Amino acid sequence: HGSGGGMDGMMTAEQMTALEQAKGAAFDKLYLQDMIAHHEGAVVMAQQEIDSGENPQVKALAQAIIDGQTKEIAEMKKMLG
Repeated sequence: HGSGGGMDGMMTAEQMTALEQAKGAAFDKLYLQDMIAHHEGAVVMAQQEIDSGENPQVKALAQAIIDGQTKEIAEMKKMLG
């Protein structure tokens, strides 16, 4: 939590504090917003593996991550709407 060394989608200390302090619908909204960003970061990392990696098994895993995370991002965006 927030210790990702600047990787896309990792929560900052400020974001984690805001989430810890939120309640109810405000918590739900922040949680979804933070998880969307986290998933988008995973998609970026997985795409980097597909673009630059060599191991077919790892590349297949990266594609599965892209497929799953993209679907979950769409679901969470619907919940926010």
